Amino acid sequence: SHDEFSVYFLYILNSLKNIGISVTREGTIISNDHMTAYMFSAVKNRKVSVLNLVDIYERTLEAKQDGSGKKIHVNKIYLEHKKKHESLKRYGIEENDTVISFAIGASTELKKWRYDYFAELAKMLLAGDSKIKVVLLGADYDVEAGSYIEAAAGDERLINLTGKTTVSDLVYIVTRSNLLITHDTGTMHIGVATGTKLIVIYTGNVGFWETGPYSENKLLVVPDIGCFPCDFNLKCLNPVCRDLIKPEYIYDMALTVLEKENGYAEKLSKYKNSGIIPYLSRFDSKKFIDFLPAVKIKLKFKDLKLKILKLSLEHYYEGDFWNIDENEIELFLDCFEGIEYNLNLDAGEELKAVESLISLCKRGMSEAKKMLNLALHDPFNYIKTEEYTGNIKSIDFELRYLSSVYDDLSLFNQIHVINQNSSASYDLFGLAVDSLKNYSRYKLLLNIFKKVLLLFLDKIKDNFNHKTKESI
Repeated sequence: SHDEFSVYFLYILNSLKNIGISVTREGTIISNDHMTAYMFSAVKNRKVSVLNLVDIYERTLEAKQDGSGKKIHVNKIYLEHKKKHESLKRYGIEENDTVISFAIGASTELKKWRYDYFAELAKMLLAGDSKIKVVLLGADYDVEAGSYIEAAAGDERLINLTGKTTVSDLVYIVTRSNLLITHDTGTMHIGVATGTKLIVIYTGNVGFWETGPYSENKLLVVPDIGCFPCDFNLKCLNPVCRDLIKPEYIYDMALTVLEKENGYAEKLSKYKNSGIIPYLSRFDSKKFIDFLPAVKIKLKFKDLKLKILKLSLEHYYEGDFWNIDENEIELFLDCFEGIEYNLNLDAGEELKAVESLISLCKRGMSEAKKMLNLALHDPFNYIKTEEYTGNIKSIDFELRYLSSVYDDLSLFNQIHVINQNSSASYDLFGLAVDSLKNYSRYKLLLNIFKKVLLLFLDKIKDNFNHKTKESI
């Protein structure tokens, strides 16, 4: 399960096995999986949500295997060719057509590109090549927008299928498309599964780290604006992120993607300082999906912190704690031509906070060991039991207070809180063992983060001849 409603639903059904979060008899929601603890911590702060949901689900399910050695694989969609041919013919799509599909819908308005921009893009594509047909895809609530784009384009080679297709028809059309231009939607993920070339337009509150295309060499177009992505609870009254992604940019990129199988970076270099940043997807050395800028830009503080956090979490969850892949750091830094002029790389204060958190974890482990010894030798000593449990509560309060200053450290602490609340033990011995494990995991994650942070600072000195302050 991945949300609170389905937790209760599965509880009512008395399911034999829940993966992710569960509900206790008392109604408390807990996690029985470490990666799910991360996910439910990250959703509280978009600034630290850096792992793709597919990576999370895949590793969660692999962790719950029965020992048979079976692996979970994402397979392509296989189609009935006769039905596919009949469906395409019914909608006027011929064998020799160059089909460019627009998936114009999304779950919220902020996720949607401007409809007049879609119309301008359609006119450019249709005017540029007589073999091109533009197909509009969308649900019933996209019909009005589809009609607007169709009327504005004014060309019979634009096929408006908004609100008209079944799911099977949608899959057939996406499969047949030479290019799919889309938002981050279910249709985009169908395009990934069918191997269709993609251009994914990002606006509003869509974080491409979380839900971006789970396939290599897919092109993402992101607005170069500090407030992107916005938080879910914000109502933006001036979504300039949609204005920055111009139809002529997408037109030029569409021609590039249609022409090439890969190696887009050279063609995309023109978009430096244009108000957008093109990204290309890849799998990193830990087999997590990754997205790197396809143009040389200035390294921003938030991008640096996200990458440090992402690599730290990957090494932690993959169990490769100390063999940090420095090639991944070099590859990331090679995407940047320098450092943003106001980038503050004084990591001294955060490193001090990390060291303090590590010390608190050690104190927590010490108290847990005392509690464990008490459970083994004097389990009915309620005065000592109250003392040790009180000390642990005090340590957890200090951890929460100290970590709250930094988004990444706050994430680590929230993971710890979920793990602490998820203890399945009700006796003193079990609580002591669970606390010892949780503080140990927390300390391990902090040490990995510290190592990755220091490696990045060293590489930045070497690559950009930039002085950093990291003394503790």
